[in-house]
Amino acid sequence: LTPTSRWGSEPSGAQHRATSAPDAAMAAATGQLADAWAVARPLTDDLFVQVIIFAIASTFAWRCLFSFVTVAAADLSSPAAPTKSAATETRAENDEAVLSTSAADCWARGDGRFKHCGLRDDPFDSTEGPPVLSHMNLDLPLPEMSEQERHTLNDLMTRVADLHTRDFRTDAATMIRFLRARKGNIAAAEAYFRKACAAREELGVVRMERDMDLDTYEKCFAPWWTRGGILGTSRSGQIVGFERFGCCHFPQLIRDLPWDVVCKLDAVHLTRTLAAFEEHAMRSRRWFGDSILVLDLEGLGWEYCSTQVCRTYAKLVEQRDMLLPNTLKNILVIRSPKAFSVVWNAFQHLLDPTVRAKVQIVSGAEASLAVLRQHMDDSIIPEDLGGKRRVDDDPTCSLLLGTSSTEPAPREAIDRLLAMASGQTVSCDLQAVPCRSSSSRSTACSETWTPRHVSGCFGFACCIGR
Repeated sequence: LTPTSRWGSEPSGAQHRATSAPDAAMAAATGQLADAWAVARPLTDDLFVQVIIFAIASTFAWRCLFSFVTVAAADLSSPAAPTKSAATETRAENDEAVLSTSAADCWARGDGRFKHCGLRDDPFDSTEGPPVLSHMNLDLPLPEMSEQERHTLNDLMTRVADLHTRDFRTDAATMIRFLRARKGNIAAAEAYFRKACAAREELGVVRMERDMDLDTYEKCFAPWWTRGGILGTSRSGQIVGFERFGCCHFPQLIRDLPWDVVCKLDAVHLTRTLAAFEEHAMRSRRWFGDSILVLDLEGLGWEYCSTQVCRTYAKLVEQRDMLLPNTLKNILVIRSPKAFSVVWNAFQHLLDPTVRAKVQIVSGAEASLAVLRQHMDDSIIPEDLGGKRRVDDDPTCSLLLGTSSTEPAPREAIDRLLAMASGQTVSCDLQAVPCRSSSSRSTACSETWTPRHVSGCFGFACCIGR
């Protein structure tokens, strides 16, 4: 719009700035989108990377346009500073009264303790311990395969048989996921599997219970890495994972934690997740490579919208895909920012059609709940999302999904993790609280828990494979 067509007369100084800025803002946004897509494009074979990196990157590309609108509005009028509504304040007060978000209280409650136990008949039975990944080959159920794919799978298993003597799994259920991750290319699948084995060995998760310091890399940061867990199964039997990605403050974590600590935290989470998937598959005799990931973007802020964050997250997802490939079928992105939905609708044609068919993205609480109900019953949807699931009168199910706080990880938790990772002896003087059984949610069992002295079930990964 020209100044005269927009305002009907020669504009004032503020109005002139408001009308001359769009061209420059649009040019900058287009350039940023090109740069951001260049980050995501090399990894577009990965379903999760295509959605998440594109989401962050495309939102970042339009940041200057939103900044322009904000500045223009401020120039044209001088409204009072925004204030929280009474409903928002009341909800915040109630949330604070119900669940304190301090590090000590999160540890004492055991937030995130049962992240990997959601597929069990009694997810909160602490006598079972956490899922443990077998280092022996297992007779797991397999997906439907053509005769050609079976022949290729047998050839791949023969080619990597030498790795089984080093405690690496080479069974059919493991190798079919790597084969499909490389679209049936046997040479590429073998190379990828050997690379993944080297990564697992370097991270120390081949025999995690023996070689990894789980007090540090599992228990200490359980409420905050990551803020999600396994909810259960959908109506069709698919495993349903859930993550509050929008409020996990990933930019803060990669700023405050060394990269090797981040990688080890995530590797432990993924190993537990795979162990939970396989435990459920052995019990149900159902293939687990068609899971659903519910990604809650409520709270996603501008701090996510930087090229550095996109690149770092892409590196993390690359590691995740090596540790847990080809287990994801659907991504349900809920409570996304309005800008994200607009950008997705405008640019999703850049993605592979197969990807677009597997992804649903919605904004707003009502639309998000409707999408969840297309796949699962209210009995596994947390009450704070509109479902009927509560854990110990907690509508956010923090025992199962980690802390629901929208605040960053407390400084106390980060300092404790860094101290333990550096080998310092850290006393654990947090008050223990009783474990709960799922049958009665208020009946204490005989075991108590603190972050350092009892084996628990932690951490669902941000990404559960391609």
